[in-house]
Amino acid sequence: MQQAVKKLNYEMSFVVVSGNKATPWRWFHGLVDDKEIEILTALNGPGQQMIRVGDVVTYLQPEEAAFSIKGAIADSPLPEVLSADPKVIQASYDLHVVGKSRVAGLPARLIRILSRQDDRYHYWIWVHEETGLMLKSAVVSNEGEVLEQIQVSNLQVTEESNVLINEVAEADLPEPYSVKKRKTMADLDWQIHWVPKGFSPVKLDRHYLLGGREIVDYMMLSDGIVWCSIYMRPLNQQESIQPMMLNSGAITYLSLPMRQHEVTLVGKIPPQTAERLLNSIRWK
Repeated sequence: MQQAVKKLNYEMSFVVVSGNKATPWRWFHGLVDDKEIEILTALNGPGQQMIRVGDVVTYLQPEEAAFSIKGAIADSPLPEVLSADPKVIQASYDLHVVGKSRVAGLPARLIRILSRQDDRYHYWIWVHEETGLMLKSAVVSNEGEVLEQIQVSNLQVTEESNVLINEVAEADLPEPYSVKKRKTMADLDWQIHWVPKGFSPVKLDRHYLLGGREIVDYMMLSDGIVWCSIYMRPLNQQESIQPMMLNSGAITYLSLPMRQHEVTLVGKIPPQTAERLLNSIRWK
């Protein structure tokens, strides 16, 4: 599956169903001079678009300046398992090929990626038998509830890359922003004392909130399939907040007041895991 995602020329239409929201997307992928190019376009709303050329991702929004960064597509609707290291996956999950099925009229094999612990969700992936491309995916709770789904409605695999891919290869896209050196855990005045097995920090920085002068610490944790982000914002003396938890599909949002800070977690982990993780934070 991972080789097919990287090496084939294809066009795919799919719908992401999360909670009571369904969002259609179109995905173009191709190779030009052995360089990967992909285009992800949201078909509803203002027209969000993400373009990746090699390791540079460009974000396009109507009435906003385009910008580029280096790295994989962040905030992508695609499941992380499409690019995750299989050895990393097997450190926390068991993989089972369950049987044959049909998705979008095509023959598929179902792979179940089952967490060994109840502190994260399970993942089901239906793979096209002929090409190895994903046809469907689901995030499933420990109780068997489907929390989020991706359903492919149309798939076309071609010998040559799509004309849009070739146009992107010739396009003059913005130069990627230079990213400042990342901080280390030792630079923080707070520490997390418990994370689910297999999770580790993959991004760490301190930055201003968009449109304001407040500084937040930011950390992203991942086990290769799952990500969760933690934001630490100092509160002023007159400011107070109440604990808040929300769920949307597979995503948990948890915000807690802690030692005159607002600590917020957003990620695809169960609510009880989010609470345990934030409650393990200690200050030096």
